[in-house]
Amino acid sequence: MSLEGRITVDALFHDKDGTEALNVVSLAKTTEYATGKVLVVTGTAGTAQTTVLLDNVYRDASGQPVFIGEALRIAFCWNRDTARRLELIDFDDGAFCTLASRNNDIAVSAGTQIQQARLTASSGNTGTYTIIVYGT
Repeated sequence: MSLEGRITVDALFHDKDGTEALNVVSLAKTTEYATGKVLVVTGTAGTAQTTVLLDNVYRDASGQPVFIGEALRIAFCWNRDTARRLELIDFDDGAFCTLASRNNDIAVSAGTQIQQARLTASSGNTGTYTIIVYGT
């Protein structure tokens, strides 16, 4: 079993005066991975708080369940136009960090000791989510 992948975050803007670029504003980071594990969790969430377990929910290419001992990177996407927050919960049941997404924008964070994730309650905001976890 092998793994190849990357996580890229890229922002690039050309601030122009109409004929030529005056300023280029850029922030980019790409990390490539040749080892480790990855899992994806997708689902539908209503308006109530939704707990998402990040273990034993995804099977790799050989059909084996994926268990991630240490989550190193987490990506979150929410499909609706009203933002939804994903709280990443550590083993002590404290929020490690919060990611926010809307309109299928992807939020990415580093993470360690993440056991589960919670989609916060949001009235009138039913939709679908995708969470990708990379780790060891």
